[in-house]
Amino acid sequence: MSWCITRSCYLVLTSRAITRRQICAGPTSLSLVPKFSVQSSLQWRGISTANLSMSPEDWNTRWTEGRIGFHRTEVNPYLKKFEDKMTRGRSKVKVFVPLCGKSVDMKWLADQDHTVVGVDCSVQAAEAFFKESSLIPTISDVTNLKRGKLFKSQDGRISLYVCDLYDFSSDVEGEFDAVWDRGALVAINSTDRKRYVDLILSLMKLSGCYLLDTLEYDQSKHAPPPHSIPPSGVQDIYGGKFDVRLLETADGLTERHKMEWGLSSLHEHLHLITPKLPEGKVVNKYGEVEKQHLTPEDWQVRWGKGHTGFHKSDVSGSLQTYIGELTGGRSEVRVLLPLCGKTLDIKWLLDQGHTVVGVEFAQQPVEELFQENNMTPTVSDVPGMPGGKLYQAGKLSVYCGDFFNFTSEIAGQFDAVWDKASLIAINVADRERYAASITSFLKPDGHYLLETLEYDQSQVNGPPYSVPGQVVEQLYGAKCNIQHLETGDGMTDRYRKWGFECLTRNVQLLSLKP
Repeated sequence: MSWCITRSCYLVLTSRAITRRQICAGPTSLSLVPKFSVQSSLQWRGISTANLSMSPEDWNTRWTEGRIGFHRTEVNPYLKKFEDKMTRGRSKVKVFVPLCGKSVDMKWLADQDHTVVGVDCSVQAAEAFFKESSLIPTISDVTNLKRGKLFKSQDGRISLYVCDLYDFSSDVEGEFDAVWDRGALVAINSTDRKRYVDLILSLMKLSGCYLLDTLEYDQSKHAPPPHSIPPSGVQDIYGGKFDVRLLETADGLTERHKMEWGLSSLHEHLHLITPKLPEGKVVNKYGEVEKQHLTPEDWQVRWGKGHTGFHKSDVSGSLQTYIGELTGGRSEVRVLLPLCGKTLDIKWLLDQGHTVVGVEFAQQPVEELFQENNMTPTVSDVPGMPGGKLYQAGKLSVYCGDFFNFTSEIAGQFDAVWDKASLIAINVADRERYAASITSFLKPDGHYLLETLEYDQSQVNGPPYSVPGQVVEQLYGAKCNIQHLETGDGMTDRYRKWGFECLTRNVQLLSLKP
């Protein structure tokens, strides 16, 4: 073997792999770099390093010798920034951290009320994590993992498996809601990427989210790991089985990268990766895979599970602001609320002296509406509305059944329609017949107060669906005059947790053309 003299570090060739070791600092330090055969494809400072390979034993050696420059003593800022996207805004999710080392990110995730499972090949890393986190683990052998050990926190929120990553499977810990990968994909051998992707896919729930942090730099100037993987490379690696979204690109160059790695630029890329779903399926705001087009039965299931983030605990500000426009200044009008749920707007309208008629798919909110307002309704079948029930007490009537079976022949026409969460909730394919139904309910001098939301639908699945102004014009413009009343910021903490980045609220007043 011949040798050449370089600076800063030397490469040591062993029977297992090649490792890079710093021997001293300063401009006069020397490094010895072996020249490898063409077959190895390993070159240094200007030569390909594609076939550089690391084994679990090599990583253990790094931990033993303290060569863990990849370890960070602070919680990753991008994990903090994008945690809501990774967890879909939920608490108590189960997060997988591959090749976790002694990452402080795990303790932070557990402190956010999540359950964390890490895997690493180093016992030393596991021991150091618990010691430095001031946690006392229970330690046990894992029968279905070859030479596997489990370090588990007393509260059960953190489990750290010491084993070969590729021996780990869903048989050990089940499936995961989320994956946080800051240093795994960039660390594994490039020849192992396919089985790594297959492993991640096998561990993730179909509704899971995978937050991936990669680096991009001139790999001819620094031998991996970590490997340089640009966004196009991430797409190549995951695109066949996952949907990949680039969240952010940032300048990640540090003095260490300049001085020790010889780099003049380094970029850090954050990706959100989700399994491809079967045709006609989406993931809802609660992390469940469901049909893209919801049926009345699906809405009943949502109420039964308490998945009612659309229900508000106060009266709509838009309704209170524009009640005069809705009623035409009249003190007693008949108001229709389509897909009303158990909204507090109903009681408020009743208290203003109006007659209120609601229509709702699900039985549960209808019954709760009357109970919570101390009203005892009569309940009767509705002729002409298959399976429909009418709940009635005083000036309140609520029809429970399929909205599209509800007609003006059943309930007559209305002076006013208040729509806060109906148009934005129905399936996109049903919008035209919904609009036709609403206009058929309006008296010639009636008013329709409509509140809609507008956002980037590619980022978040509805409902609620984005309904921009041009869609309102397409649906209603032929029959109605449309007056734009207000545009405002619709963001709330709940929407932010659901993954919305920007949300606009629009309020319109519609009336029939002569």
